[in-house]
Amino acid sequence: MINEHVITTCEATFEKDVINASYERPVLVDFWAEWCGPCSSIAPILDELASELDGDLIVAKVDTDAEQGLAQTYGIRSLPTMMVFRDGKPAEQIIGAQPGSEIRRVVEQYLPDSGTDLVGAAAQALAAGDLDTAEAQLREALTDDPKNYSVHPLLAMVLLQRGEIKNVENMIAELPINIVSDSAFDPIKAQLHLISQVEGDSDRDALEKLADDIENVEARYQRSVLQAIERDFETALNTLLELIVVHRAWNDGAIHKVILDIFNVMDRDDPRLKGFRTRLSRTLN
Repeated sequence: MINEHVITTCEATFEKDVINASYERPVLVDFWAEWCGPCSSIAPILDELASELDGDLIVAKVDTDAEQGLAQTYGIRSLPTMMVFRDGKPAEQIIGAQPGSEIRRVVEQYLPDSGTDLVGAAAQALAAGDLDTAEAQLREALTDDPKNYSVHPLLAMVLLQRGEIKNVENMIAELPINIVSDSAFDPIKAQLHLISQVEGDSDRDALEKLADDIENVEARYQRSVLQAIERDFETALNTLLELIVVHRAWNDGAIHKVILDIFNVMDRDDPRLKGFRTRLSRTLN
């Protein structure tokens, strides 16, 4: 039976078959020869391993008698020799007819991480505003690995956008303190603080009218916080930076705290962020 995940490669195709392919998944290069008895004994083991991993591993066979240049390039001095290639270069070497369990142990270190793939896909879905897909992928990643703590900051962002504030607070409360202390949670904590600054039953239309009064610091502050929660950062910060000039000490420095919260919530590569930080620094100095 032909195994599509076991291929024969040569010097002419090695770059495509092994080097380039190893950026997507590990490639186990089997350096062998027809006269090598141990090579024949591990061949079915490699075939079975490639079948079991079903595309997560490619086995590339190199006949060292026919491809002496490749054997010399990679310093092959005894057979069988296997090399795991990852990200375009050799990552590990296995010499001799090792048992299948040992070959699997080595290979598994370089297999694609499905949890990482799911988190990356979820981040893209979240950026596109597809909350359902993002949450489904993050929940799947957590099912696969409940201790994959890279999931929780993104999941919290999804829940915040859904308005599930209590669920986010409960999630954070249940996580280990060293995990929650990580900077990845800073935007979550900042968003929660912004939300806590807005009166839950506030009438938006009434607030807009009150905020038109330039002397009404409370209303202007509340409206700016709402705008920040809605990700209208520029409008919110322009007002808050205007307010802090005159009302720096208002409500125990609340304006300054909220400005810092907004900085944490904004994307770190947002081109506006540097300008707003500079304006705040000049205002405070």
